Amino acid sequence: MVCGPLVSRVASDFTAEVAFVGESGPNYDHLLWGVVVVAAAADVLLTLVGVSMCFREANPVARAAMDAAGGVGLLGLKLAALGALFVVYRLVRPTYRRAALTAFSLPQLFAVGHNSLLLVQYGPACL
Repeated sequence: MVCGPLVSRVASDFTAEVAFVGESGPNYDHLLWGVVVVAAAADVLLTLVGVSMCFREANPVARAAMDAAGGVGLLGLKLAALGALFVVYRLVRPTYRRAALTAFSLPQLFAVGHNSLLLVQYGPACL
């Protein structure tokens, strides 16, 4: 397959398809995967810190996982969600991959911000 000028893409083009095996170096997909993984890890960590203090998990699915297996249950639930995201990422056309990563990361980032604010505002009262 001859790629020619198709391989050179504009870095600021958020909708560019990334489907060439020969591409190397970081791109938007790498950045978004980094955001997804860091946000998911921060969400789990802040949730566990909050629950260990005096807070209660608001998500009923996550609460059930934590009731069944503690922090390991929450981690397993988050890993299952990341696994589902990876499957979706591999199945959809390259154009939609970034949309899937963005759609997954936004609620995670909201949860991290919300959990952080709760810990700062009400955490000292728990101690």
